[in-house]
Amino acid sequence: MAFEDLCKRFDLFLNRLKSAGDTQRGMIILDKTTRETSLQRLSREFRKVGTQWGSLKNIADTPFFVDSRASRLVQIADHVAYSVFRRYNSGDAQYVDIVAHRFDTVDNVIHGLVHKHAERYVCTCPACLSRRLTTGRESAPR
Repeated sequence: MAFEDLCKRFDLFLNRLKSAGDTQRGMIILDKTTRETSLQRLSREFRKVGTQWGSLKNIADTPFFVDSRASRLVQIADHVAYSVFRRYNSGDAQYVDIVAHRFDTVDNVIHGLVHKHAERYVCTCPACLSRRLTTGRESAPR
């Protein structure tokens, strides 16, 4: 579910760039993992039949896997992922606060950071707040 959501959000980001005249396509680069084969299979399936939210049109290829020890870019991505992990699993926002303003945002809604959980109507994390404040929904539906 997380990989599918990530792929679709990246595709939507690239689609917004395309609408603004930037026609380059994107690549997904991941740290080496034992799940490499299953993620590549999922990626091929998403490209062929789409995700639950529609087709992927702007991602150039199946994901590439690289050892993070050999790539500074993947090391930076690991640090960002760790900062998000610390925020949501330990309540420690000191690291994610440094990079939060860099997540994909449109009309004050953060699209590059998503918090999927049942308490989204009362959560005060930046991802949940940005959606609630821009839609005017301050509380759970009745």
